[in-house]
Amino acid sequence: MKRKKQNKRKIIFLLLILLAIIFLIILYMRKEKNMPDNYSNEAKEKLKKENIDIKEYNQTLEAFLKSDDFKKENIEAYMQINFQNEEDFTAKTNALLEKNYSPDEINDIFTYLSKANIQKLLEMDYVNLQDYLKISNLDVSKIDAYKEYEQKNNTTINDAVTKVNLHLDEPFYENVETIEKPDDITVLVNKFHALDASYVPTDLTNVGTYSLQMRKEAAEELEQLIAKAALDNRELIPYSTYRSYDYQKRLYEGYLEIDPKETVDTYSARPGHSEHQTGLACDIRSSILNDRLTDSDYEWMLQNSYEFGFIVRYPKGKSEVTGYMEEPWHIRYIGKEHAKKVHDLDITYDEYYDLYIANH
Repeated sequence: MKRKKQNKRKIIFLLLILLAIIFLIILYMRKEKNMPDNYSNEAKEKLKKENIDIKEYNQTLEAFLKSDDFKKENIEAYMQINFQNEEDFTAKTNALLEKNYSPDEINDIFTYLSKANIQKLLEMDYVNLQDYLKISNLDVSKIDAYKEYEQKNNTTINDAVTKVNLHLDEPFYENVETIEKPDDITVLVNKFHALDASYVPTDLTNVGTYSLQMRKEAAEELEQLIAKAALDNRELIPYSTYRSYDYQKRLYEGYLEIDPKETVDTYSARPGHSEHQTGLACDIRSSILNDRLTDSDYEWMLQNSYEFGFIVRYPKGKSEVTGYMEEPWHIRYIGKEHAKKVHDLDITYDEYYDLYIANH
């Protein structure tokens, strides 16, 4: 009788153990069932290991689970951040979270900022980007300078960004950069970007019957521009095109014998800083004047030169940007597409270059 009771207890005990096992299996299976099928096996294993119960699939979380960058404390943030198919996405995201950027800010950063700007952010302390994210020519490393320029000059954020990018918060001829691609049709030559003294264009050719040279593409379009002017009963005559570095040096030094340096710098480029050295610039005059255009011919040039890829490089009222007094007679070839945009936007080439060419 006693033995029967003992056997009965053992059976009950074994049944309880079996029920417990079945219960645990059911719980496990329910957890497996609740886990979205989209996750890879690798991601599922990490979710189990970290004892994380996820009800929905998230591509960003998947990326982190499959990387070495997963941090359990960041899981809520991961779920709010849009996945980006780019190198080091998980590492960059963690770095931004560590700098106290919110998930919404991180989404904006990946949406609006270039890879170069994101890399700069990773090397900086937290920056409030709210007012700057959608500015196409933004350089995040200059935000403090933008703010200072904006306040000092009582201007807009967009204008401050462009002006600081053009170094207009600094004295002219400081922090000069040597141009790396002088043969580019869109090359920017100004008081902060200089050509090497040895640079000479390789495709210089004569401009029509004039004893002048320009780069071939520019020379051909200049001839077409002059022909179009003739059809409109205007006689335009080019008189200064390509100049070598040494020629510009002699010209500039000659002016210094007449005027003080600060005055010369308003009307003559220092050697290496002249567009004429590119072979893409031309000084052009009205036939009735020695070295400039009549007001009527200047207006014609403003409204027609872009059709041939030329712009008036130093227009009236833009000296604070270009660094030179107005030169209605100085035209510059940049190609038809860019010239039309400069014309339509009614801005200087310096501004256009920063907005639409630099870093694009």
